[in-house]
Amino acid sequence: MDLHAHDHPKGFLDRLAADPRTGRVIVHLRGGTSVTGTIGETGNHSVIIKALAGREFYDAYVRLDAITCVEVQTRS
Repeated sequence: MDLHAHDHPKGFLDRLAADPRTGRVIVHLRGGTSVTGTIGETGNHSVIIKALAGREFYDAYVRLDAITCVEVQTRS
């Protein structure tokens, strides 16, 4: 997975979701919290983060405008 500074948040999350090598990601939010999981469906204004770490059977609905950073492992 190559990271590109010109990516729009939705396009970047779509690329992550489509790449079979992408595992868990850490999504940092504007309020200072973060969620860790896998990327599910992406919409124009939100993304679903699935299989939240430490929260069995939980997913999260995250607004794109609340995301400040996405951490993804680019090499294994």
